[in-house]
Amino acid sequence: MLPLSLLTAAQNKPMLVELKNGETLNGHLVNCDNFMNITLREVYQTNPDGDRFWKLKECYIRGSTIKYLRVPDQLLDVVKEEQNRARDANRNSRGAHAGGRGGAARGGRGGRGGPMRGGRGRGRGA
Repeated sequence: MLPLSLLTAAQNKPMLVELKNGETLNGHLVNCDNFMNITLREVYQTNPDGDRFWKLKECYIRGSTIKYLRVPDQLLDVVKEEQNRARDANRNSRGAHAGGRGGAARGGRGGRGGPMRGGRGRGRGA
């Protein structure tokens, strides 16, 4: 499972973020980008010792400072199911193009080789 697909599915869901410096943030995911920078709303921030708390309306977290993310377990199941459905749909649609590999859809020559004007390559001759 790809982390970014999980994060995009987790939008508006509660999550816990632990930073590399030991601080934790609990809030609802608003947005994320390809660098795993995230924005949380209704955030409760805890210092590394766990004895001080802050309530923040919104918080932006740089992805490189994140140690780990915790999302609801049911979200993992939902994302797995979506990816399995997409993979199955992709498998069923492969190979559906006309002619297959090297068939008549490629100019009627049957793929490589076959009768060509002038023999081999584009060298001398007419």
